[in-house]
Formats: sequence, C-alpha cells, structure tokens
Amino acid sequence: MGSILIVEADPAISDQWAAALSAAGHSVLTAMLTREVLPIIREGGIDAVVIDAYDPRVGIIELARSIEALPDAPPIVLVSGSPEAPEISARIGAAAFVPKPCDPAELVAVANRLVGGAVRPVRIVEDDPTGPSRPLI
Repeated sequence: MGSILIVEADPAISDQWAAALSAAGHSVLTAMLTREVLPIIREGGIDAVVIDAYDPRVGIIELARSIEALPDAPPIVLVSGSPEAPEISARIGAAAFVPKPCDPAELVAVANRLVGGAVRPVRIVEDDPTGPSRPLI
C-alpha cells in the first residue's frame, strides 16, 4: 500500500485515522501543524496527504500552493466540516474531499483509490476563497 501523511490537530482523531489506515496496510505519518507538512513531504515517499481543515480558508490555499511546488507533489485529501470546504477543495484541486465527521473507513477507501490509481495533480485557482466563485476551467 502507500505512505499517507495525516495533518490533524486533534490527536484522538489523528490516532483513529492512523489506526484505520495502518490496519489497511498503509504506512502512516502524522503532523499536528501545517508547518510540519513540507519538511515531511520533502523527505520523500509520501503518496497522499490527508488534511483536516477546521477552517479551510485559513492557510489551506498557501499550503496547497507549497505542496504543488514540490517535485512529485502528493495528492491532497481535504477533510472538513466547514460549509465552504467543498468549494475550496475544488479550488485547490484536491484529489478528494471528505466531509467531516467521517468514518475512518471512508478515508481508507479514498487512500486505497489514490494510491492504487492515477490521480489528478494539485491545481490552484487564483481567486479569493472567501469571494464569489467562478467556474474552474
């Protein structure tokens, strides 16, 4: 299976997701802070990044841009309960969006799909995520 990086501030949720992904055969790394993400990805071997965005308007677009700029950028899975999250997920070109709360089995299914097949690359739409939306081309 693949190597999955979980970015989640709540250790209980992170542990729950990591246990489910590990049980499915994935290697799992965790980070509590977004500033920890790039150094981990730069080390190599990350097949997907699962990011729980409490408020996806804060920092997620910058983080996605930074990930996209890396060689062999892994796909992003955005997890959030925010009403704006689906639109922001599309704007950053996330490979998948999972609404929160989510069943860990749903993350396993998404991870299995991403690691096992072709994934569209991260794509940033230059737009204000809090402003009016425009169609993605």
